[in-house]
Parts: sequence; C-alpha cells; structure tokens
Amino acid sequence: MTKLNKQTKLWFWLLLLAAGLSALFMLSAFQMFTGEHTKLIIQRLTGLNEDQSYMANAIARKAAHVMIFGLLALLLYKVFRQPKLWYAWLCTVLLAVLDEWHQTFVPGRSPSVRDIVLDSAAALIILTGTVLWRRR
Repeated sequence: MTKLNKQTKLWFWLLLLAAGLSALFMLSAFQMFTGEHTKLIIQRLTGLNEDQSYMANAIARKAAHVMIFGLLALLLYKVFRQPKLWYAWLCTVLLAVLDEWHQTFVPGRSPSVRDIVLDSAAALIILTGTVLWRRR
C-alpha cells in the first residue's frame, strides 16, 4: 500500500472541509430546509400529527447541527494539525456564528443563539473525545 505524503493528506482534508462548508452553506441557504418545511415533510412521510411531527423535526434538526458542526470541528482539527483542540474549536464557533448570521438573509430562516451554543458544545465534545481517544 502506498503511503500518502503530508501535502497530499493536507489537500485531502482541505477538500473534505470545503465540501462540508459547502453543504453547510447550502443547507442554510435554501428555503426548503426551513423548520416549517422539514416538519411538513416529516408529517407527510410518517403520518404523525402536528405535535408529534414538530417534536420529531426539532430532534432531527438539532441532531443535524450536532453532526455537521462535530464533523466540521474534526476536519478543522485535521487541517490545522494543531495538538491543541482550542484552535479548531474556536474556528468552529466562528463558523456557527457566521452560519446563523447568514440565515438572517434567507427568507423563512432566523438566527438562534441556542443553535450557536449547541454547535459549539457539539464541537467541543467531539474534539475532546477525539483527543482522549487518540491518547489511549
């Protein structure tokens, strides 16, 4: 098996990061990803009533935040190749703030400080878990 050199690995992680950032932008740029729209999709697909689909939608949307910002934090950690996780975490927090700010320009979307807190916490937990996992 051929080993990849450091430059090739860096480009690989940069491309994955660019793909993740593009996905984040697209998910927050289109009206079809608003909470009301995704709730209606869940309601139609599952047959849940209004209250149940609201709850299922809220859980799915918050889980998406955790996965997306956790993944972005990991990718930033790999790209920066910093032994300290705070740098990747701080950049992820900045991305969360920019994402919520970006949503102010999208009709049907609104920014949420709670989402920034959730995204930041998810990034910190994922990064901390990664560092602890690598130390064992």
